[in-house]
Amino acid sequence: MNMDVVATMTWPFLACLVLAGIHVYLGIHVIARKVIFVDLALAQIAALGAICGVLLGYHIAEDPWAVKGFSLAFGVAGAALFSITRMRHERVPHEAVIGIVYAVALAATILATSRLAHGAQEIQDLLAGSILWVRPETVIGTALLYVVVGAWHWRYRRRLLLISSDPESAAAEGINVRLWDFLFYVSFGVVVTSSVAVAGVLLVFSFLVIPAVVAVLFADSLGRRLAIGWAVGSAVSLAGLVVSYRSDLPSGPTVVACFAAVLVVAGLVHYVQQSAEKGLALRRVAAGGLAVVVAGWGLALLEKEDRHTAVERLASGVKNERLAVLRQALVEAITWEEIASGVAAAARDREAEVREAFCLLVAQWAPETHLARTMELLSDPVDEVREAAVRAVRAADRPHAGSSLLRAAGREQDAFLRVEMAEAALELGEAGGLAVLIEVMEDSPARQTRRDAHEHFVMHTGVAFPFDASLSPEANNDLTRRYRAWWDEHWQALRYDPATGRFSP
Repeated sequence: MNMDVVATMTWPFLACLVLAGIHVYLGIHVIARKVIFVDLALAQIAALGAICGVLLGYHIAEDPWAVKGFSLAFGVAGAALFSITRMRHERVPHEAVIGIVYAVALAATILATSRLAHGAQEIQDLLAGSILWVRPETVIGTALLYVVVGAWHWRYRRRLLLISSDPESAAAEGINVRLWDFLFYVSFGVVVTSSVAVAGVLLVFSFLVIPAVVAVLFADSLGRRLAIGWAVGSAVSLAGLVVSYRSDLPSGPTVVACFAAVLVVAGLVHYVQQSAEKGLALRRVAAGGLAVVVAGWGLALLEKEDRHTAVERLASGVKNERLAVLRQALVEAITWEEIASGVAAAARDREAEVREAFCLLVAQWAPETHLARTMELLSDPVDEVREAAVRAVRAADRPHAGSSLLRAAGREQDAFLRVEMAEAALELGEAGGLAVLIEVMEDSPARQTRRDAHEHFVMHTGVAFPFDASLSPEANNDLTRRYRAWWDEHWQALRYDPATGRFSP
């Protein structure tokens, strides 16, 4: 394993270990209670809470604790609902109630995200997560939270395990089952709320259920189940992250797929192990494997031959056809010459996704040929298209494009994109990007953009006057004034050194 893999995957792997540590234990509770989908339901409710917080005007970058507060509040409400609806003599299975709640929460999330600028992307992020980009402070904070929750479970482990496995015996001992059910689900909701923010709904569900199922197959005692579950969670996490890195696949879904593969193997091993006639069992497993291979081969034979050229597909009236050929050209050996005659139309396509894909393709294959059309998209109404256009212009590495980036930054309303445009202009030797960074430091309401602008300014000038991005723009007036004075004094004399990327008088 080379150092690039280690550097990229260390914190994501540690995050997976933290998730496995608490979720394997909670998964054993969930299996004992026969409420397998409670994690999905609580995770979806917590995600709905976060979306509602965003709709009410709180931004994840600026008000992370407020958004987490909404998510936690919804999670606690879900915990109360699940504890109330768990009946000793149930006419309707508790799992049915949980499934209904999940479906309603998901539908509400889809409706709520339809009011956001990037609703589809928000849903994808909630499901798949972004564990690859987890920050060290997030991993450490999450681990400390789980230690507190784990200590509480350890302190009351007997009654918590009893109400999960035998609620009638717990009631006979005088334990208030409904109260302790509520407390269990609250602790569960706290864990899930934090986990979904790190890894997404699907990966959290997999960590909760699959290692615990494997453990239950091969062990009876709690200690052995925990040991097996933790070993499976750790090994599969490492394998999934390495596969995702080597194959350039999304990390969360790749880890989920690896969990599924391990579960299939574990199930087959358990089947053979428990079979009275192991030879017959092995023959059945081999026959099943052969059937799967034959079915896969048969599906491959059914693949429809695509006789249309890339140019013809770019002219298709179906958006997905046009989008597919652009995305395919990013990863496969479709020559630029094959599609160049038709790709220019994608820059003016009515669909934002096609324009975005066009920019990415230009950045990879022909930044010079289509640079002019790409720069036109710096004014596109869709944020993602403008962001992709900045990347394409940056890839062209043509100094004359710096002035276009500055003009685009001057009319840009999104502070994050203003910083990206200024940074791209600075890399092309355009000193005016420093003025844009100062404006962001002076005016941007987003704390993260002020911090990014300050870091880029220091990196490109070596000038590091005091500045505190956590303060409001008004509170930073005296600090930003020094940067403004430096710019006013030196801007005409600034010279760019390509070797260092710095500007100096």
